[in-house]
Amino acid sequence: MHEGDVSEADKKEYLEIIISESKRLAILSTNVLNLSKYESTTILTEKTNYRLDEQIRKAILILEPKWTEKNIEIDVELDEITFDGNESLLQQVWINLIDNAVKFSHYGGVIGIYLKNTVTTIDVSISDNGIGMDDSTRNHVFDKFYQADKSGAGLGYGLGLAIVKRIVNLSGGKIEVNSTPDKGSTFIVTLPATKTGRQSAKKVRFQAKSP
Repeated sequence: MHEGDVSEADKKEYLEIIISESKRLAILSTNVLNLSKYESTTILTEKTNYRLDEQIRKAILILEPKWTEKNIEIDVELDEITFDGNESLLQQVWINLIDNAVKFSHYGGVIGIYLKNTVTTIDVSISDNGIGMDDSTRNHVFDKFYQADKSGAGLGYGLGLAIVKRIVNLSGGKIEVNSTPDKGSTFIVTLPATKTGRQSAKKVRFQAKSP
């Protein structure tokens, strides 16, 4: 391109590749820096009391263009819960997990998102009925730079779930996954229970907009 001896069609193709790779490297470098920062963090600061159910609902709406494009139905049941934590960090957890559920769901699939406040814990489960994982993938899914899709076509870069796990751990919780190939996956985040107790749950169904 610099030498000026390429056609306009080739120039357009090369520019698209450059733009795509630049975006990929920007995401990768940001995730590497974030993971490094979180790994060196031992205590979360900037904690506030906020509505966890509203935060999860916001994450669903942020990702609406993606699940609408795949005609996915979102089944939601959220207890009204006030949680004491770092709001901006936990928002990354829900966006990452819901985004993955959408990415690995089949067209026209269903994603379930449930938030429950028990006596001792707050439980968040995000499930899909998509492609699922085999035992090898499930055992390594939270490892840094692990990708089940070795081609890299999934655009996961192998860092998203490692970051999610670190944030959940810093928040005093834990995360686990249950999955079966071709039957979907369920990620379960367990956080410390609030002192306010369990309030009424609100069941909502989000449906993809008609094209």
